[in-house]
Amino acid sequence: MPIFSFVQTKGGTGKTTLSQGIACSKTFKKQFGKIALVELDPQGTLADWIGERIANKRKFKNIGFYQLVGLELDALAKKLTEIVADNDAVILDVPGESVSGFATKLAMNLSDLVLIPMRTSTNDEASFGRNLWPVIQESLQENHASFAILPTFIHPKTNTENIRDYFESIMPEQIGCLHNVLPFRSTFENFSREGMSLPEYATSVKGNSRLHTQAQKAQKDMEKLAKEIIQVSGE
Repeated sequence: MPIFSFVQTKGGTGKTTLSQGIACSKTFKKQFGKIALVELDPQGTLADWIGERIANKRKFKNIGFYQLVGLELDALAKKLTEIVADNDAVILDVPGESVSGFATKLAMNLSDLVLIPMRTSTNDEASFGRNLWPVIQESLQENHASFAILPTFIHPKTNTENIRDYFESIMPEQIGCLHNVLPFRSTFENFSREGMSLPEYATSVKGNSRLHTQAQKAQKDMEKLAKEIIQVSGE
């Protein structure tokens, strides 16, 4: 039973967008029976999204949402253990934290695959080296997780192999990089309004050819990522 976590010490890198998109992807629904979407971020973006879904009477099929915020470490670990036992796959949306953040450490201890959403930005690279790499080094000594950069908000016309080569050249050898990326698309900024998933949003804008074309491209982006994430995890 795989556990996937989206971890990054900085905000604005796409952790929550990816958590939503991957959990609701056709690929994950086909691969796994019950999927748990777990929010550890006190910002509560996923909880707000779920609230919008409820208000607009949208239902999930085979996806459970859990908000685990404000719990002490032992209580959090216990609850996560229960969630893991009751689902076929777990996706953790982890808050941006400094090097001392226990949610980040716990996610790394539990996860099979830790995905690090990251822009090609010197700020993101500095934050990785200062806040995330020390935690990863500690985790590598004790746990079995694999680690991979997931490049985010890349220009759609960029050669993705160049992006991958770039990250592999600057990252420690223990950190891989996915071939697929999350491109910069306006759809990723807008789809979750009114609690919609990406497929639901695509359906809702069928009457607007420009928005629908963008939404279809965004869906393909997410499905490609979902397939590669499953492949990298060994599922």
